[in-house]
Amino acid sequence: MLQHASHMPFSHDDFWQFSLNHYRKKGVQEACLTLQDTYQGNVNLALLLIWLDEHTISITASNISTLIDALAPSQTLIQPYRALRKQAKTYLPTELYQQHLQFELTLERQQQQDLINRLNQLPRSGANNSALLSHYCQHLGAQSLLSALLAQPVTK
Repeated sequence: MLQHASHMPFSHDDFWQFSLNHYRKKGVQEACLTLQDTYQGNVNLALLLIWLDEHTISITASNISTLIDALAPSQTLIQPYRALRKQAKTYLPTELYQQHLQFELTLERQQQQDLINRLNQLPRSGANNSALLSHYCQHLGAQSLLSALLAQPVTK
């Protein structure tokens, strides 16, 4: 259960489980990879913003910048590793490639812990700001991904 009283810290494990479940929803994985590869967005940050929105927990838009800053150390590890793994896919045996994917997942989980640690240091607002992800997508120029990231059917 998500704990979000002002004196209780957010849980790394709750966020990780939410992320795994949300990522499996139809269209979310593809939208996340597009956010990452085309718009240079951070999937873990996007998932965190969705998680906060779903639990009506608000932070200010300026705190999103603080969360982005918390990503810097882990991004310097993840981005080059991901690029190397993608290049190696064509010549690595499947089992070894899967080990590389697992290690990258470990790095992603550490990044989520960094985000939660920073989030736990931020002040929380009682007001609901359900547009956190929308602000982030707009900042990246990725508004077209919003519905897919939220796992909402696209209406025509």
